[in-house]
Amino acid sequence: MRINSKNAFSLIEVLITMVFLSLAFLPLYNLFQFGQKGTTNNLQEVAATNYASDMINFVRDIKFYDFEKAAGSVENFRLANDDQIAAFFKRINNLKPPPACEKPFSRSMEVRKFKGRDSRGPVGVIGWISDLINKRRAVPNYLVTVKVEFPRQGGGEKDKVQLYTIVMD
Repeated sequence: MRINSKNAFSLIEVLITMVFLSLAFLPLYNLFQFGQKGTTNNLQEVAATNYASDMINFVRDIKFYDFEKAAGSVENFRLANDDQIAAFFKRINNLKPPPACEKPFSRSMEVRKFKGRDSRGPVGVIGWISDLINKRRAVPNYLVTVKVEFPRQGGGEKDKVQLYTIVMD
């Protein structure tokens, strides 16, 4: 008497199943890898924002005339790294700026001076009349931009965070 029962899978069936399962899990693996890169980029962006906001909060406490004394006659300038930023603030009553950024972050600061008055028209005449009519007084100020750059995870590109503040009396 011959029993014709099949109790197991053949090797071919097992191999075909393994191929299908591996193809099904490949997108899931890529999803986890993408999620990890995104999390790392988010952590770096938060750290860069903290570095920039430390500097912005520090600058907000400085008065316009102290800032102007340190800037001298230069109206627009860029401080390319933490050493130049520290040297600039040392000229303001020997202030000690926030700690320098750690690698791989780099911080820079751009400063633009505004005279605070309307300068429209030839030689600013229209703006002067507009200020006179509207009883506006010129308020000089500095626009300070703090930029923190950091490398993106998994690529050679750099990402950046920029924050702004105004220095005035």
